[in-house]
Amino acid sequence: MEGEETLDAQWASGIAPDAKVRIYTSGSLSFVDLDLALDQIIADLASEPGMRQLSISLGLGETFMGSADGEVATQNPKFLTLSAAGVNVFVSTGDAGSNPDDTGHSSGGRLQAEFQSTSPYVVAVGGTSLTLNAAGAVAAEGGWSGSGGGKSVFFSRPSWQIGTGVPTGTERLVPDVSLVADPDTGALIIFQGNTQQIGGTSWSAPAWAAFCALMNEARTKAGKQPLPFLNPLIYPVMSSGSFRDITTGSDGAFNAGIGYDLVTGIGVPDLKALTEELKSK
Repeated sequence: MEGEETLDAQWASGIAPDAKVRIYTSGSLSFVDLDLALDQIIADLASEPGMRQLSISLGLGETFMGSADGEVATQNPKFLTLSAAGVNVFVSTGDAGSNPDDTGHSSGGRLQAEFQSTSPYVVAVGGTSLTLNAAGAVAAEGGWSGSGGGKSVFFSRPSWQIGTGVPTGTERLVPDVSLVADPDTGALIIFQGNTQQIGGTSWSAPAWAAFCALMNEARTKAGKQPLPFLNPLIYPVMSSGSFRDITTGSDGAFNAGIGYDLVTGIGVPDLKALTEELKSK
């Protein structure tokens, strides 16, 4: 197991300790292997009805994906299938800001957003830089410079992507939401017996998946069905107490601001308030 898989498993299970965590390995990052992994997840839904959230921490700038009728057209229907089956898919938007290169780890590329996060059937998760005070409360939080974000060249604007700060246009925008990701804040993991500090939107995406598991647990206890696709439910409450609006910070080409922005999306959740809000939906 590598550091990123360890991050996913330890933080997801730490946030949602009663959740069953399943790890799917593709063997490589080739498109064929990634497609097979998604197919296996879809095939397992019948025997794993409790699998209601999925975290994916990978992506590639859309300009490197080729045409819209290539691999994008192969993978996007799989995300639609998962969403229609009641599985919320949380995808990291990348760690190279607004200009990722073909590795996804450097900001020296073109202005672009990263697929898979641009799919309109997933929840795209960006990142923040977080400072806590001595009591553990938030002292300051701004958009992280590495938080991927931008406008899709493949997908049109979903009907639910509206609200304060959403720029005019017809393109799918990312991220949708965000959470602490800055490696300088850092997530603690135990990897091969040693402590390690790690970060990136590969941290914020599985944490959001764990939040979703907790919200589904609360809904179950309240006699509700598990959450449907999350994005149409959360955009209308972006300016409520359910989210902390992040208004400072930049990912290169874009700046955080009031309401929605292309660095942190609609913001960082107040999990208790958002859970209460969604329990009534």
